[in-house]
Amino acid sequence: MGHGPLLQLGFLDDWTDRLRRAPGPPVVGVLLRGSHARGAATAYSDVDIDVLVSGGPYVAYPAYLAETGERLTHLSVAVRDVRSWLARLDQPADWSFGLPVVAPARLLWASDEWRQSIELTEIRQRPGDPDLENVVAGLGKVTAACAAGDEFGARFAAAELARRCPSIIRLANPSVTVPSRRAALSAALDLPVAPAGYRDDMVSCLGLRTDSLPRLHAAAGRLVAGAVALAGPYADDLAPLIGPELTAALRDGRLDRYVAQLARPGRPDADPGSPTPPHRSPAADQGRSAAGAVDPAEGREDHSIRDGWAAPAPRAKQSGTMPVPDLSPAARTAAPGPAADGPARPSALDPAIAARLRRNPDGLVTAVVRAYDSGDVLMVAWMDDEALHRTLSTGRATYWSRSRREYWVKGETSGHHQYVRAVALDCDGDALLVSVDQVGAACHTGSRTCFADELPVTGTGNLTAGTTS
Repeated sequence: MGHGPLLQLGFLDDWTDRLRRAPGPPVVGVLLRGSHARGAATAYSDVDIDVLVSGGPYVAYPAYLAETGERLTHLSVAVRDVRSWLARLDQPADWSFGLPVVAPARLLWASDEWRQSIELTEIRQRPGDPDLENVVAGLGKVTAACAAGDEFGARFAAAELARRCPSIIRLANPSVTVPSRRAALSAALDLPVAPAGYRDDMVSCLGLRTDSLPRLHAAAGRLVAGAVALAGPYADDLAPLIGPELTAALRDGRLDRYVAQLARPGRPDADPGSPTPPHRSPAADQGRSAAGAVDPAEGREDHSIRDGWAAPAPRAKQSGTMPVPDLSPAARTAAPGPAADGPARPSALDPAIAARLRRNPDGLVTAVVRAYDSGDVLMVAWMDDEALHRTLSTGRATYWSRSRREYWVKGETSGHHQYVRAVALDCDGDALLVSVDQVGAACHTGSRTCFADELPVTGTGNLTAGTTS
């Protein structure tokens, strides 16, 4: 039996009466909160109840397991004195990623004295203050832990940093309210105005995806650099919260320099004011054989590096590939990629189509992706037989990651989906033209296309009438 019928058959009335008679200070109100108040409960949901009592400061959190037919129902009860409960409504929720909360509530019972004050249909809590100082300090903790090889410390600090970051990013975004923890996570990940790669870096730092420490550190560096960049125009608003010195550092660029300093692992003695020289390993050059090729796992160019892990510091309002190694056990034991003589794994691709493919030595064909409406070239990636089959059969652009050796669906983590309208095979069978409806940016830098950086053409090649080539 689901929880819906239980609540309709007097379950809440019985427990309201029981909680009113429980030992302790006199009860003045009982409210239902959480998924049941939102109408989103399942058979596995807790029943969240606030019990308000009179008198001085009081807090207790009793829990109950109620027999309901053949099922047990968990009641999570928060008992608090009514005055402090009302005062907490003016405080931000600790689970909301700094976003404002509007959560449905249902009054189950109230004394006449307090009914007018607590008869609420929704609980509203203000957003958290932008926590710029602790976000920057969090990057320092991530860097220190990575330098010491402290994996638990690095992941714990990165998660704390990521939870605080949306409190800053929201300054540049339209107002959004959240009713629950899960909704807060979704809203925090999907803020429309955000640094390039923001969602992917948040997922990494929150620990929702396991990355190596170098990748984690790079993600934290990009996240903080982007947050500081977005905070710049709001320096006047932040001044009362962060103080005059940090405000001045935000305005004159010293905070950007400090973040860049923290984002350079393995170089504690480097001059924090000097630019980080660009660098690329031979492995990185070998990893990119097609201009604009996208790393499917990260949504970034398919660069890799296998020795050392020094990375160029991210700079404000700028994003780029961070050439860091993947030292995780998963990377060392990755499944083999496509074979040179054909598909590496069984595929449901139409044999007639498969027979026309001319694969490279890795069993891949180039996929050139263009916008269906404008014809603009958006990006270049790789497909094997199975990736092509999934693209054709699902209508979602699916590619093969050479660095992670796995399939990826464009937009699965970034939200920048590609809905496939047409796929064409070139005359030689070694390239695909994929026409898509692109949602958001196709490029990891935040640009609509990976080919936005035009090179100067200095030669002239005028077409003269009557000439032939």
